[in-house]
Amino acid sequence: MAYTQEGIMAQIWVAFGQGTGAIRVSQEAALELRRWYFDAITQQIIDQQWESQALQVLDRIRAIGSLAALKATGSGATAIGPQEVYDSASTVQDTSDTQLCPPKPPVL
Repeated sequence: MAYTQEGIMAQIWVAFGQGTGAIRVSQEAALELRRWYFDAITQQIIDQQWESQALQVLDRIRAIGSLAALKATGSGATAIGPQEVYDSASTVQDTSDTQLCPPKPPVL
């Protein structure tokens, strides 16, 4: 089966959820994750890079989920919100040193 933009985004959501553990993810947080990554899944990535780099990318997405969960629980929240996604994605992307990290979207 060929990769698609929607399919890769689904993998990203699953990896994020694996990182978050038991804490709830708000709909706004899931949409923030989509805002960061959906348009970054270009045809070139789909055709030429995803198969060989998916494991590393999804590991970083899991790290974003884990950090977002830590930030949310640390502030006493019962769910991850969009700000935790934004802050966590910024941190992981800044330290990941990979060409597949797109520029940061505008501030919330």
